[in-house]
Amino acid sequence: MCSNSAYKLNEGLRIGHANVFHLFNKIPDVCRLLNGPPQLHLLGLTETRLGLQSDSLLSIPNYSFLRKDAKLTGHTGLGLYVHNDVIRYVTRRQDLESEDVECMWVQFKRSDKDTPLLICILYRNPASPYAWYDDFVRMMDVVSDRHPKANLLMLGDFNIDLLKPQISWISTFSLYGLKQLVSQPTRLTPTSSTLLDHIYSNNPSYISGVHLSDVSISDHNPIVCTWSCKLPKMSKSHVTIQYRCFRHFNKDLFLFDLSCNNFANIYNCTNANDALSLWYNVFMPIVDKHAPLRRRRVKRQTVPGWLTADLVNAMKLRDKLKKEKNFVEYKKQRNRVSQMVKDAKQVHLEKLIGDNCDTVHIWRAINEITQKSKRSSPSENITISPDEFNKHFLSVINFVNPPTASEKGDDQPSPLLQQFCDQRVKPGDSFQLPQIAVHEVGKYIEGLKNKKSMGLDSLNSFLLKLALPYVVESLTFIYNLCIESNTFPDDWKTAKVVPLPKSNDTSDVNNFRPISILSVLSKPLERHIHKHLTTYIEDRRLYFDFQSGFRKNHSCNTALTRMCDVWLSAINRCEIIGAVFLDFKKAFDLVDHSVLLKNFWFIHKVRR
Repeated sequence: MCSNSAYKLNEGLRIGHANVFHLFNKIPDVCRLLNGPPQLHLLGLTETRLGLQSDSLLSIPNYSFLRKDAKLTGHTGLGLYVHNDVIRYVTRRQDLESEDVECMWVQFKRSDKDTPLLICILYRNPASPYAWYDDFVRMMDVVSDRHPKANLLMLGDFNIDLLKPQISWISTFSLYGLKQLVSQPTRLTPTSSTLLDHIYSNNPSYISGVHLSDVSISDHNPIVCTWSCKLPKMSKSHVTIQYRCFRHFNKDLFLFDLSCNNFANIYNCTNANDALSLWYNVFMPIVDKHAPLRRRRVKRQTVPGWLTADLVNAMKLRDKLKKEKNFVEYKKQRNRVSQMVKDAKQVHLEKLIGDNCDTVHIWRAINEITQKSKRSSPSENITISPDEFNKHFLSVINFVNPPTASEKGDDQPSPLLQQFCDQRVKPGDSFQLPQIAVHEVGKYIEGLKNKKSMGLDSLNSFLLKLALPYVVESLTFIYNLCIESNTFPDDWKTAKVVPLPKSNDTSDVNNFRPISILSVLSKPLERHIHKHLTTYIEDRRLYFDFQSGFRKNHSCNTALTRMCDVWLSAINRCEIIGAVFLDFKKAFDLVDHSVLLKNFWFIHKVRR
């Protein structure tokens, strides 16, 4: 058995096992075990008893979770946490798993040239009959036949005490060249000391750092070992972000510099692009002077926010009492830790929601508690280049340029659309976008949310709202110039695109959705267009009567209410009800943009 100090010096794939006996209640201790020191790459768990608990409730930052629920009597459920740095090397091998032996097989392989390492997480119920040995042999025969030269590593709670003579079991696993590597008792109680948790390997020379962890997850001590191999370094716990520094920001000086600069030259421009470029040249140097751009490292969250330092210290004291075999005080401290976990979660949740109990804050709290936002972090485990993302996202839109003049004339809308428009829009009635007034621009800008996110122009809403009295007239001129010339500035057509993964597989570009961060200056013009276009459509009842999406005072509730009314009416008429539910993984990618353009040009042409 290697000492802890020697274990810290070992390099390779760090693998562990723990009997948790209800995983959901042991998440804080599992977090501590995973994050070390040293940090584990894989951690197999037995007796998880997951039931109907979703993966989101079991998620841990920086780790992916694999599970095998209990489907047979005597099985208790297995789990495996895999660090995101090595998840691309790990493959689930369900073809090697036996229905009679509760086990989970995965394959670790860095390249096609490497000999695969087959890792098995196994649990043997203590009530299993002697025939379990035969079931184990049949499972191992399948593994040996399919991978005769593979390296094998097996960890789990076998419920076979190797501190006592176990001739039958030793002869069984010896048939496959396996050697058991744990030598110290793994389960300690006030009345017994047994070695029930084992590590087996057919190539022990690659195994080092075998030891028992001090983290007290259950009455079993977790077992940990290292498989010697070269791995990429674990991802650093920091990322770099760009932000505007307000440490020495002086509001009065900022506004004074704005008052000294003249935006008058903008009014001489007849081109929206030229006017906007001149505006940036006047405004942005002042912003850079008082709130310069900086870069800094931000530490990623590696444990849940409610796992405080006091709670960790209480866990360490509990583990120390167990190691000292002071079971009376250990049980008291264990109960104290359980209550502290509940209190810490409640305090953390209340802090997330705060005094603003609106929908936004509630969803933010839910996403953090379930780690949804951490799983969707765009900066983790993405090896796809920005060029690949840009090419893919552009390819989704099946048009590059708008239709030409000849194409506009040839395109004909669907008969239903033409009939629908003819019934509700009088001939000669066309949509006209009015110019925007200064007070409207001020209202739109004041209504912007105070977000720190910045577009490609490195300008946020906070600074724009602060400078509003000095820039509102020049911006109004630019917006009206856009309306008069029917153009949209080129600088506002580009966006900072952040790819967010829709699944755990971050190696496929199709599993991402783009989130675009637009320039904050484009928002007032967009809202002005949206306001008048929506009014035009609603006044002429161009919305479908039962459309609930993208309409004011409409939502999923209105759609569901109508469906319930229709269904109840059908039930009263003794009719049969049938419903079809479609879940599109990437719904907006399925929109045919050519059809949208054709219908748009038709309405624009005939109504003018």
